Order: sequence, then structure tokens, then C-alpha cells
Amino acid sequence: MDSPADTTDQLDQIVAQRVRELRAAKGLTLDQLAALSGVSRAMISRIERAEASATAVLLVKLGAALGVTLAALFEKPQPQPDPVRRAAATAVRTDPETGYTRRNVAPPNASGTDIVEVMLPAGKRVAYDNIVVIPVEQFVWVFEGTLTLTYGGLATDLGPGDCRVMRLDTPLVFENRTDAPARYCVVLVPHAMPAGLRR
Repeated sequence: MDSPADTTDQLDQIVAQRVRELRAAKGLTLDQLAALSGVSRAMISRIERAEASATAVLLVKLGAALGVTLAALFEKPQPQPDPVRRAAATAVRTDPETGYTRRNVAPPNASGTDIVEVMLPAGKRVAYDNIVVIPVEQFVWVFEGTLTLTYGGLATDLGPGDCRVMRLDTPLVFENRTDAPARYCVVLVPHAMPAGLRR
């Protein structure tokens, strides 16, 4: 069984490969991707060489600039994806800044839907302040603990069994204001956003 450090290194290698491939597919230079994402050229270069374990906030910015979700950066493209994803064979990534963990749950699929299991430690906060609008609807479903979501300036507390839906079109903060971990699921469903429609 891999140690947590081995798993992080493997995921950093996958992220490095995905960012390089997606940037090349879009014909972007490092400078162009830096301008689009708001992530420095030096940091993108370090990420592409797997020399940095980037925070989720930075990876969301890169993913949005490349037209993919955060979960897609952790997936190697597969010509014939397995329709079953086993929990024991799925890497768990720990965010270097907050210690929150995330694991992709859904196998790669034709719809592009991502399902991610997340554990946010007590007293931690993850703020996505500069989200670039991408056509994805996000559901957050809490399993354990209490999670405070701030979306569009409005804070909502979610407890076990509660679910919130939102688009990735405005600043978003995930916060655990309690002294116990919060475990939840994020489901990202791609769609075409009708003009002028926001939630």
C-alpha cells in the first residue's frame, strides 16, 4: 500500500501531465495561461514539472482557464475507462494549505459528471474567490458534521443529509466552523448555461 507521500507525489505527477497536455491542446504558452488563470508563470511551470503540490484554489483557477473542473485535473485520460471505481484503488489528495482531503468517486464517464468525496478538517476554510465561469452546476451534500457555504455573499449552514446546489459563477467559500471534521460530497454536472440565467 502506498504511503500518503507516495500518493501525493503520484497525484502531483498526474496534475503536471494534465496541465501540460491541456495547455498544449489549447495552444497556450505559459505566459498566456498565467494571464488567463491569474496563477504566476513560475508556479505553473513548477506545477507542470511536479515540483509543487498546488493548493486546490490554484488548481481551480488553472482548471477554469483550461476549461475543466478540478476533478478532471486528477484524472489520466483513458481510451477505455473502467465503469467501476474501487475506493481502495483511488488516490486521496491532501491539500497542502488546509489539510482537506478529496477523492474522485465517479469513474470517468461520457456525461463528464464528477463526484468527489471531501473531508474538511475542523476550523478550516477554503475560499475560491476568483472563480471563472464554466458551465457546471455543483451540488454539495453533507454526510457528517456541519459545513458553512458562502456563495454570492450569503452563508448557509449544511448539516448531515442537507444538499445545496449552485453554479460556479461567483466567489465560493467552504468553511468548517466546528471542532469536528465535515465530510461531504461534491457533484459537478456539466451543462450549457442559458444566456442570462444565474442561480
